[in-house]
Amino acid sequence: MDSPGDWTAAALFSPSKARAQQAQQRDWAAVDIWLAKQYGKRLPAFERNEDTLEALLALANVNEDADEQRLLVDKVGRQALQAHGRTSPEVDDVYQRLLDTLDHDGRQHLDILASLAVELGTAETAEMAQSICNLTAQRFELSEQVARCEAQQAALQRELQKTKAVLQILRNEAFQPPSDLSEQTAEMARSTKQLRTKLVEYDERTSPLRSSSIIGPSLEDVLKQAASSEAQQARLSALENELCAYEGLPPDPKAAKGKLEVARSQLRKLTAERDERFEELADAT
Repeated sequence: MDSPGDWTAAALFSPSKARAQQAQQRDWAAVDIWLAKQYGKRLPAFERNEDTLEALLALANVNEDADEQRLLVDKVGRQALQAHGRTSPEVDDVYQRLLDTLDHDGRQHLDILASLAVELGTAETAEMAQSICNLTAQRFELSEQVARCEAQQAALQRELQKTKAVLQILRNEAFQPPSDLSEQTAEMARSTKQLRTKLVEYDERTSPLRSSSIIGPSLEDVLKQAASSEAQQARLSALENELCAYEGLPPDPKAAKGKLEVARSQLRKLTAERDERFEELADAT
């Protein structure tokens, strides 16, 4: 076991170790009490270590369970003796004859019933039946819990196998880093440092240009000018369509008027010729 100084240092630097040592001290105290009950003040010499503590704790638990069983058997025996003391010789004779009439299986069943009464701590039939029902219910609950635990364990085993398979895949060469990863990282770091230096230099060079640049028109002004240009373009197209009607006329107004009169006379002549042909066509039909 650790010395008090070691225990104090462990408590200061490792709370978990301190709790473990406290639990170990409580176990040794329980073992010492049990040994004192068995041997009194004349305790045998033995080595105090974890293996000895574990063995003595197991022995003490078994001994206490045996003592409880013995006390229970003694209690049942005293109750039986008290009941036997109140019986009459005739009852004893009937009891002996009843035992004589039992065969081997009957005696065995009677012994089992007596052992069951000792284990359950009662000789009353109703209490024994209730205890058996409780034990049956507890056994069913425990079996269900065991089944659920086994199902969960099987599911965890399947997930573990899947995880191992994925881990095996990730350990392939395709997922391994290159051998020159450190050199590549160092080279990238140097390149990044150089680029940062050049970026600062270029920023210093372009700062005067940014400060002396003239601010151009805004987006709203550009949109207004574009709309005005489109309106003027539409007006120009309309005027061009109107001017197409006067194409081929001379620039002199009188000459243009004379040419217009000639065109009108030709139009009247063509109209009259058209009307005559329509009349001839109507007479022919």
